[in-house]
Amino acid sequence: MKFDNLLRYALRIIAAYAGEKPLHIWLKDFYRVNPQMGSRDRKLASEMVYCFYRLGHSAGIDSARDRILSGLFLCNEAPLELLAYFHPEWNEAIGIPLNEKLKKMQEKFPDFSPGKIFSWHGLLSQSVDYDAFCSSFLMKPDLFIRVRPGKEKQVHAKLSATQTMFRECRNSNQLLFDAYAFANGTRLEQILELNRDAVIQDLSSQKTAILMKTENDPEKKTRAWDCCAASGGKAILLADIYPRLDLTASDIRRSILVNLRLRLAEAGVSPYHPFQADLTLGKDIPQESFDLIVADLPCTGSGTWSRTPESVFFFDPGVIEKYRDRQQKILLNIIPCLKPGGTLVYITCSVFAMENEEMLKFIEASGGLRLVRQEMFAGYRERADSMFAASFKKE
Repeated sequence: MKFDNLLRYALRIIAAYAGEKPLHIWLKDFYRVNPQMGSRDRKLASEMVYCFYRLGHSAGIDSARDRILSGLFLCNEAPLELLAYFHPEWNEAIGIPLNEKLKKMQEKFPDFSPGKIFSWHGLLSQSVDYDAFCSSFLMKPDLFIRVRPGKEKQVHAKLSATQTMFRECRNSNQLLFDAYAFANGTRLEQILELNRDAVIQDLSSQKTAILMKTENDPEKKTRAWDCCAASGGKAILLADIYPRLDLTASDIRRSILVNLRLRLAEAGVSPYHPFQADLTLGKDIPQESFDLIVADLPCTGSGTWSRTPESVFFFDPGVIEKYRDRQQKILLNIIPCLKPGGTLVYITCSVFAMENEEMLKFIEASGGLRLVRQEMFAGYRERADSMFAASFKKE
């Protein structure tokens, strides 16, 4: 009876949610208005809802009830009491590889395939493996940290001294610093001095460092502008690449800059020059010029949707052009701030070609810039976000 009630509750949530705000925020508001459930039941109800959305636009499973239970089976690796109640045969097999789970699913739902979870195949960047990308929505993404220089032994010792499960990320061609992966929700703040010892930063975001590291002597003063700084992960990354960094950071949101100041203080990053600006308007642009500009620009965020699977379910592809137009306005305003011989690093957390490869032609035509390198970091193969990055040299 308990699990029947929980399933009905999850179905009620799905019927009420219309994608108007991020699901995790909406759920907090919903539980505040409906406080009758305990924290454990709220957690399980939320898990069921997220599993429903992880199936995206896949066909072959018609009812919301079956989508929830199928999602629980496909997206989890440890047994669940609720799944044992409804589908004991699935619960017993929950630890098998995903491809074998899919075969079991197709015994019950012959028309089911993960190949249509993400409906916009024709809009993807060419280097994205469509089938692998779709399947990634059925695997919960990991939490990643990047170890600060000089803290490698200290961080490893702290992690080894706990019973926390982690894995080391080894990829010498794409990572400049040590990295570790954890199950999402791991309380790292109880183990490490975050920002001082290590930075919480997605694995693909860490890999963009290979485009930021130019041939300039890192011992010389480097003037860099992180023009859409957000949480500050790339600002700290720049500081770790360039010991004599003179950092300028901007964002359109004042609250972000307040949090950024605190985070950079914890990381010991200085000098640091913050300012608030809407870079699409061309106002408040710095008068000085920079050796390096990092432009991690606003985008659809489609490369991060395995963390927010409701985004796939409610996505309107018409917004891609709006983001493309916004990116172009920002680029036209920031490129003149780049020194001759300087480097622009363009980054999105998108998998759409219109925000990625198609933007490269625009950038090259916008101020004497030459494409040096481009990369699609396929995080969908590593339980991470997917990101696109390209570096340009100003002639």
